[in-house]
Amino acid sequence: MTTNHLDETVRMAALVVSLEPDELQGLRAITEVEAAASGREADLRWSAMTLMHAALEARLEELGLRWNPSPEAVQQRAALEMRPAGPVIALMQNDRARKLVVSGLAVAALIVLWGGYIQGWTWTGFQGNEQLWEWLHLLLLPVVVGTLPLWIQHPEYMSRTRRLMYVTAAAAFTALVLAGYLVPLNWTGFPGNTLWDWTGLMLLPVAVASARFLPAVVRSLRPYQKWGIATVAAAWALTIVGGYSWHWTWTGYQGNTLWDWLGLLLLPLLVPTVVLPTALRWVSANAPAARQAAKAAPGGARTRTRSGTPALTRQPA
Repeated sequence: MTTNHLDETVRMAALVVSLEPDELQGLRAITEVEAAASGREADLRWSAMTLMHAALEARLEELGLRWNPSPEAVQQRAALEMRPAGPVIALMQNDRARKLVVSGLAVAALIVLWGGYIQGWTWTGFQGNEQLWEWLHLLLLPVVVGTLPLWIQHPEYMSRTRRLMYVTAAAAFTALVLAGYLVPLNWTGFPGNTLWDWTGLMLLPVAVASARFLPAVVRSLRPYQKWGIATVAAAWALTIVGGYSWHWTWTGYQGNTLWDWLGLLLLPLLVPTVVLPTALRWVSANAPAARQAAKAAPGGARTRTRSGTPALTRQPA
């Protein structure tokens, strides 16, 4: 597409788009579910415009452009894309080279582990961190932040075999935790750590990783999932009562004051429930895309099929 053609396209007041039957059905599903959640009237055109604005804004952000970029900004960004890729980018885009780098890093990690624990290389600091508990403190946050959003946002891409692997790994880790306490296995570092310690270990990584997707997840919860969450919450409340009133020492709650609870829960609970939603509402209220969507009227831009019939205003049969 030439620059003149691009400029001419940008100046167009309307854009004709054809939707496949499955795409239209998906749009109808989104419209009906979101209308039921918000209590407003279902409007296919409104949903289409909102989705288009969100997708355009997200894609522009990925390309390093702000909303409604100027022709000069577009030309500068296009010129950057035409430049030869640097050695690091070229390396990451090469599957074979990337596999070699990953393999090399894995071998290097094994050598460092061998030197730290077997040969006593003091500069590694591994000898002072010989238990699995220390490694969980080191790795749990980056692993959860790197993987949990993918599980939440793209569960449809996980095959049945991969899901079974995840369930098996979770079951194996649970068995290891139980064995660490019951046998006990001192190399795990689990004995001596109470429920308070486990909460402090796991709560922040899960909250940080799922904060962005929490509202959508809450809206899509099924009844049995809500019951499961309510059961877990009730069990946790029972441990609090047992820890303070019935002296359940395994909870580790005794001796922890309100200040300690604030230090444990304030950041993980406020970030996904208060801080992030407030920030998103404030940002979206000032975003041009949000203002355009809010001001959209029935006489605005229309999306039509090739035959000229408004494809987004038809009601489901």
